[in-house]
Amino acid sequence: MRSKDVSLSNFCLIIEYDGSGFLGWQKQKEGRTVQGVLEEVLERIFKKKIEVKGQGRMDAGVHALGQVANFFAPWNHSLSQLKTALNSFLPEDIRIREVKRVSPSFHSRFSALSRTYIYLLWEGENFPVFLRNYVSRISQKLNLSLMKKGAVYLLGRHDFTSFSKKGEKGSKVRTLKEIDIFRRKKISLPCGEWRGSFLLFRFKADSFLHQMVRIMVGTLVEVGRRKIAPERIREILSSRDRTQAGPTFPPQGLYLVEVEYEEF
Repeated sequence: MRSKDVSLSNFCLIIEYDGSGFLGWQKQKEGRTVQGVLEEVLERIFKKKIEVKGQGRMDAGVHALGQVANFFAPWNHSLSQLKTALNSFLPEDIRIREVKRVSPSFHSRFSALSRTYIYLLWEGENFPVFLRNYVSRISQKLNLSLMKKGAVYLLGRHDFTSFSKKGEKGSKVRTLKEIDIFRRKKISLPCGEWRGSFLLFRFKADSFLHQMVRIMVGTLVEVGRRKIAPERIREILSSRDRTQAGPTFPPQGLYLVEVEYEEF
């Protein structure tokens, strides 16, 4: 299906989903994925196979509040009608928040200017069973001040080999634009509103390597536990050695919040 076909429009979807029941975004031969479910629904609506392009890969268990995807299809009705049609066929753990008609050159991955993720962590004991799919946990209180000091060394343009999954191909250079770490006593989640001691990590970058956010969180937690000095983050970056960084934290606490584009 080619974008130059005048009968086709390029549509952009802003999607939210609960990643608990998916093996990630990317379609696979076996297993339930977000891309696979979306393409099945589009085939029902348009009576033909439609390829959906996503802004990037997402691991099993990771959630999205603002995943972006695009596809080409013929549609002569309103955007609200397309949104209604999609949501009427989609399962309850996926929802289309918005549908936009975009230029033929728009690509959800290659046109993106930045991505923003958050990671949620429960501190202490008495972890509620209902949070197990939405929040990661650590049994002790962490030193927030030390973690913030360590986070400063991650900001900027670096080779993030030490913070990527071993064996990942291609350039590991990324620009990390923003990092924030907050402590919260109350948060709202898909499973309700909860009180406790929560840490919220927020990362914004031009793009992220595979598992990069989860490894950065794992490393900053080691700083908060006083097992790694904040200043050592600089040495870990320069080493370009995955074994020097902290553990890869679980996917359940990770949320894609927003993807930014020049077009909208």
